[in-house]
Amino acid sequence: MQPATMQVQAHFSGIQQAIARQLESASESVRVFADLFTDCDLFEALLSCQRRGVAVSLVISDCEVNRQSSIAWERLSALGGRIVRLPAACASGDEFDRSFCLVDGTSVISGDFKWTSFQEAGTQVSILIQCDAEISEHFKRSFARMLSEPWQACMPGAVQCEGLRAADLQQGPGLSLYQDPQLDELALQVRMMEARILAVETEIADIHRQIHLFDHQQEQAIGDLMRRYLDLKRRYLQAMFQQGQEELQRQQAQAAEEVFRQYQEARSAKAMESPPEQLDPQQQRELKQLYRKLAMQCHPDRVRDEDKVQAKVFFQQLQLSFQNSDLTSLKQLKVKIDAGLGIKVELVSPNQRQQLALHLKDLQQALSQRNQQLASVSQSSSWKELSGRANWNAWFEQQAKRLKAAMQHYMKELDLLTPELPA
Repeated sequence: MQPATMQVQAHFSGIQQAIARQLESASESVRVFADLFTDCDLFEALLSCQRRGVAVSLVISDCEVNRQSSIAWERLSALGGRIVRLPAACASGDEFDRSFCLVDGTSVISGDFKWTSFQEAGTQVSILIQCDAEISEHFKRSFARMLSEPWQACMPGAVQCEGLRAADLQQGPGLSLYQDPQLDELALQVRMMEARILAVETEIADIHRQIHLFDHQQEQAIGDLMRRYLDLKRRYLQAMFQQGQEELQRQQAQAAEEVFRQYQEARSAKAMESPPEQLDPQQQRELKQLYRKLAMQCHPDRVRDEDKVQAKVFFQQLQLSFQNSDLTSLKQLKVKIDAGLGIKVELVSPNQRQQLALHLKDLQQALSQRNQQLASVSQSSSWKELSGRANWNAWFEQQAKRLKAAMQHYMKELDLLTPELPA
């Protein structure tokens, strides 16, 4: 079962594959808006959808880049798909400054990924995949607005439609339901930005959780062996210094002594912590989904000022339970949060466009900061060490063999440096 919100952050090819997998899962419809669309592989994925009976609708900008691309657009319309070319002045407006894909009317793909094949190599981009009824309805309305009459009049010339019947333009809720469509769109952008921030925060928290779990499992597997290894190493280097009295030997001996001391302190602190729970893959997915839901409900930044103190208490409990992979505690915390206990989530919905725009700007800055934090923790030595190892126990066994071999070496060297005294 797919989580309600999932962030994918990777290089271009990884994002491309993630979108293709979502398109493969479509069973009813796929609706795509992309100002620029030059990615032949993703276009082939849309053709595959149409061939197996999934109704594909594609809206692109009628601009020079799209017209000169190597994509044969008529292939989609020949299969019964729909292509709409919006005049460039419409597609580049504030409402359509991002691409999105709506799969089966229930799953939304959005983010800073462009459906183009000329993105800068090595650039990290991200998409947000959301299975949320309210978000999906927002995007359905956005898509319907692109096909409605006001957009045809935004510049001279009608919207060009390939494989699209006139009756199709009338589908979907009308604009008369909204007094201010731009305000509705700003509210959607705020909601999406909050979801993206939460997704990044969840990824950061999950990385810390896995590092915490790895450290505890490593301590159980080879903790005492590591302590004995570091002890032998410091004793060996100290003996080398006492014999040679060289400055480099003194520095090496001091460094080994400090490493041993820090390791002892870290072990003592870890012994005072509650060990993380051991969860199977299904339980880990449930843990992450529940964490994301509760974080949205009790995040201190999402509640009224008078509720912030209590929200911080709940949020701290949430972080601790998540770090310890304590699914039982999270479920108990959910009951408390759902019951209220003074927590009332205040969804930001200012009445004026300017206030929403300012709030959106603040959220964009917050997202940039969270992405920097995610990049930092993703590059940490601890995460690099464990993220590439699918079988932690096998790695612990390898480390144990390496440590035992090094200990035998140091013991032999110590015997040579400190011969037994004659009886």
